[in-house]
Amino acid sequence: MGPILVTGASGFLGRHLLTTWKEQGGDVPCYALVRDVQAWDKMDWVQGLSHVQAVKGEITDSESLGQVPEKLSGIFHLAGLVRHSKTDRAEVFRINVDATLNMVRLAAKTGARLVFVSTSGTVGAFDSPDGWADENSPFLEDTIGGWPYYASKLEAEIQGRALADELGVEFVVIRPPVMLGPGDHRFRTTDKVIRFLRKKFPFLPLGGINFIDVRDAAHALVQAMKISTPKTVYHLPGKACSIEEFYAMIEAISNVPLPRFRLSPGWAQVIARTGVFVDRFRPWKKSSLLPDPVVFEMASKFWGLRSLYAADDLGFISRDPRVTLYDTVHWLKEHYAGLEHLELVQTSEAPAEERESEKGVVVQS
Repeated sequence: MGPILVTGASGFLGRHLLTTWKEQGGDVPCYALVRDVQAWDKMDWVQGLSHVQAVKGEITDSESLGQVPEKLSGIFHLAGLVRHSKTDRAEVFRINVDATLNMVRLAAKTGARLVFVSTSGTVGAFDSPDGWADENSPFLEDTIGGWPYYASKLEAEIQGRALADELGVEFVVIRPPVMLGPGDHRFRTTDKVIRFLRKKFPFLPLGGINFIDVRDAAHALVQAMKISTPKTVYHLPGKACSIEEFYAMIEAISNVPLPRFRLSPGWAQVIARTGVFVDRFRPWKKSSLLPDPVVFEMASKFWGLRSLYAADDLGFISRDPRVTLYDTVHWLKEHYAGLEHLELVQTSEAPAEERESEKGVVVQS
């Protein structure tokens, strides 16, 4: 196998992908596409990645990719912009759609397979915890059309697939749910966990969540690049549960109590829109008083997910969610200022036969 290129290498998933590639990819050269090579070199966790060479470039500007090798075996496209407010829609689409099309063109030029990280939300957002989606399920345009991030990922999949077919590019889409685990050095994916641990949640919405371990996702991505004949789409199903159950698991680990109040979707929307109205009179504030209404809409959904192929093709097994959450909270305790006081309760991993039963199937409690 020849060289590979990774976009989004400096992010949470990118960090774990590069480490996993080093462990499983052998001596294959790896290039990280970054905007600022000097800033990349200064990150402490990069120091052990001697197999990775940073190249300067911008994912939305094909003219900036001159330092990328002429021949590549594969491109991992992880980079994207996660914003949920409708006011950010144009920028989210520019980065998430245009950059994906640029990577398809780059894959055609360099002869590479393109492994693109989308989201399970393009097909798996439901009003009931009984709903689920697999790789054959249709897109949910009507449900997610007003949610900029998910809508942009849907459009990136559609336009990316069409362009890849036109240019003869092998285009493999990976759809993970929320990814958690240790090493979120930017504190973005774990921001809601941090808020809970800091007792900043006055209430919990009555919706659902689906999450996997970022380390399991990284393993699946590596296998999607290495196998000879991958499917066009893979789901990475994890733990599907209510938001209350999710934070109850964190409560058991951290001894931080659940908030007293629960908020129905209807009341959540009223409060969110009130926050938007009040923010108009707070122009000096950079952050909103409350989450955007889109966030409350998403929080009212359930995210059941299944896979027909990930276990057999990629060896994907979603580890015990309690282990993922313990490792997440433990890492945050060590690295996020203000959480040093937490006294954690060690979790025990589920029996092997229980984990085996979770292969490629959504876990409902």
